[in-house]
Amino acid sequence: MGIASNANKKRIIEIISESFKDNQSINYIVKQDQKRLERIKKLVEYSFFQGSEFGQLFISDDENAACILLFSDQKKTTFKSILWDIKLVAQVIGIQKVRAALRRESILKKNYPKTPYVHLWYIGVDPLYQKRGIGSKLLQEVITYCGDKPIYLETSVVSNLGWYKKFGFKIIKTLNLGYTLHLLKKD
Repeated sequence: MGIASNANKKRIIEIISESFKDNQSINYIVKQDQKRLERIKKLVEYSFFQGSEFGQLFISDDENAACILLFSDQKKTTFKSILWDIKLVAQVIGIQKVRAALRRESILKKNYPKTPYVHLWYIGVDPLYQKRGIGSKLLQEVITYCGDKPIYLETSVVSNLGWYKKFGFKIIKTLNLGYTLHLLKKD
């Protein structure tokens, strides 16, 4: 398992897109039309950019699991990030959903600390390779990498709660955003 690079970009986007294509939280943001799967890939491309600029990317040794982290103290607004935000609205969210997306981000921001933390934005396993321990190994590596920094994440997948709890994550809040979103933290 290890830290990924731009050389792994295509595979990371495939893994995350495929493992999140039916996720309620993702589908809340992505415009729901005949281009939905293409839009999900564009969302993950945006996330890859954010992770490479303001966080860290991970991929398993067998290249079947991936993770995107963001570091709260490294995130900043740049010309490049503004262009990516515009692209996200135009290609993924659509004008009609911008308000809902901004509302969700505002709610999440209020529930996270002002002090530095790690945001485990995505962790996914290629659906063909799930239930083999690959995701668990990757999550343990990420936890080790983060050291003593608190790690925060959100999930709308109830069946994932037990898995995260095994790694020491605790639910800190449950939100109703038109779907249920659980906020978790690991100290």
